[in-house]
Amino acid sequence: YSPDFSERETLYTHLNVFEQFNPVIPDSLRETPFVFLANIGPELQLHVLDQMKKPEFVAMDTMNFWIERSYYAVREVIARVDGLIINDEEARMITGQKNLIRAMEEIKEWGPKVLIVKKGEHGAVLLLDDGFFYLPAYPVRNIVDPTGAGDTFAGGFMGYLASADEITPATVRAATVAASALASFNVEGFGVEKLKEISDENIRQRVKEFQKMTCLALDR
Repeated sequence: YSPDFSERETLYTHLNVFEQFNPVIPDSLRETPFVFLANIGPELQLHVLDQMKKPEFVAMDTMNFWIERSYYAVREVIARVDGLIINDEEARMITGQKNLIRAMEEIKEWGPKVLIVKKGEHGAVLLLDDGFFYLPAYPVRNIVDPTGAGDTFAGGFMGYLASADEITPATVRAATVAASALASFNVEGFGVEKLKEISDENIRQRVKEFQKMTCLALDR
């Protein structure tokens, strides 16, 4: 990571167990309504998705390694999911667009109803059918380790949707806020240390702080 944690450089990638990984979903889990295809090879993501029985909402993650190595397979997965969660570098890479807004609009045309682009310390941008939603990052004073923040964000997002009565634009926006709150805790400790310490009330309080920071009252 760069000194301010805003940029990262991949020195090497070893697939290790993923080289021979063949995920088999137990019958008891194949009707799970909310499915997150985490950051693994797109062929494996498709293999998992093919085993599921009409999930209510499917989201996915990917990274530059898979975009460069299996571009068309990544595109195939994107066309089949409801939500895509990536960072700004990946959005530009997969589209070839320098302008992030144009990149997001192009990706949205490929199929996903929900597109979230993470921008690190600059927050996240959400694109739905009814337009854009921008959320700044929570101001963290002591960043210890940003590793896993993206996975925490995705887990918080999917967990919020799964707990909601229905999926609406308002629900998706609220899920993005909850996801950002969780991710802000993640970077305050090494690995999952901080996540093991926090309570539901800690999360609710940080969501309230998000509401306070982003509230805009106009005089006229």
